[in-house]
Amino acid sequence: MHNINDLWSILLKLKLMKNKSGSSLILLIVMIMTAVNSVAQDDILFRRHLITNGLTGFYYGTAADIIFELNGAAAAGVPIIAAGTSVLVPLLINTDKVIDYDALVLNGHGKTIGWAHGMALGTLIGGEKAWYGEYNNSNNYKLTVGLGALSSIGLGILGNSLAKNNDWSEGRVELYRHYGWLMPYAGFFTLASFSDEPRIYGAGVLLSGAGGYFIADRISKMNDYTRGDIRSTQVLTFLNGGLGWGIFLDLVENQVFDEEKFSRSQFLIPVAGALSGTLLGHLWMKNTRLTPQQGMLTAYSALGGAVLGLGIALITDSEEITPYYLLPYAGGLGAFAYTVERLRKKNSTMTFLPDIGKNSFHFSVMPQNLFLNDKIQQKGYILNGRYTGLQPLFAASLDF
Repeated sequence: MHNINDLWSILLKLKLMKNKSGSSLILLIVMIMTAVNSVAQDDILFRRHLITNGLTGFYYGTAADIIFELNGAAAAGVPIIAAGTSVLVPLLINTDKVIDYDALVLNGHGKTIGWAHGMALGTLIGGEKAWYGEYNNSNNYKLTVGLGALSSIGLGILGNSLAKNNDWSEGRVELYRHYGWLMPYAGFFTLASFSDEPRIYGAGVLLSGAGGYFIADRISKMNDYTRGDIRSTQVLTFLNGGLGWGIFLDLVENQVFDEEKFSRSQFLIPVAGALSGTLLGHLWMKNTRLTPQQGMLTAYSALGGAVLGLGIALITDSEEITPYYLLPYAGGLGAFAYTVERLRKKNSTMTFLPDIGKNSFHFSVMPQNLFLNDKIQQKGYILNGRYTGLQPLFAASLDF
């Protein structure tokens, strides 16, 4: 209960700044859009980089508000200053306005997952007091938030460095990002099934996070998954994970306030769902070779099928929650499966045909042979003891 009360104390404190913070957030969006429009329209990756930097900068400024207990105009201005600086720095330093996909993904992933790892470290250090607020006469929450911000900055720099110093495929990079989130999620809720000690939660997130990157590295060496393959694997992870949470809520309905009926081990259900979705995705996507666009198409299909299933569930007007997660899951999985198999068949068919995007016809003009042929006609040209005939003015070839 202490942790919940202390968390609420922090949220209440932030709520006091909501009017100016809301205006600051709107101003931040305007600043980001202005910076985005200053970049060439076809440079999508760099625009995404600017947006990520602006949002993370805003979070760093908000962390500064919490740590230094800023109020009033200062509390509204610091996040905007941090966000604006985060957007301007890459614009001023990166004169080419270009960033490759690996750097974009790993830098952004490091900045976001860094908050989780840093706060997990703070929880490991402070235990149940890591989130104590001002109403408990403790400033431990400042250390926790500060560690989250520092870890975010550090892991963002590390991600950018790894991208520059390693020639990784896009699929491998996506694997690192996927497992970088999946395993801390699984580790946290697995430990929550057996313990209520915050320090164990913190240690679990840190250890499972490191283990996730190790697993991703092993998998990338066993199978060369594409970026589209991993996107589809993530779709299955969300589908099965959502099914797990639906079953969890179904089981604990009307049991939340009854400690005798509620079992902590039920937290393992959504964990098992997410992990099974990833495993199924790896098996299903092996040798599928989906493009990024095809991977997104499987996501859209699953979303459409899930919405269709939800609509059918609403028509049933059931008083139980079971149809409201089973039917969307069935619809999403069915649409996903149909799309994947259709794309698999299309891709396997294309392997037997010439590459449409490849220029198989070659044509070259050699005007210099006009002068060479003139000399050959007048005096002849001997090569390896033999007279050489006239040279062609153009050449053409077709690759099969």
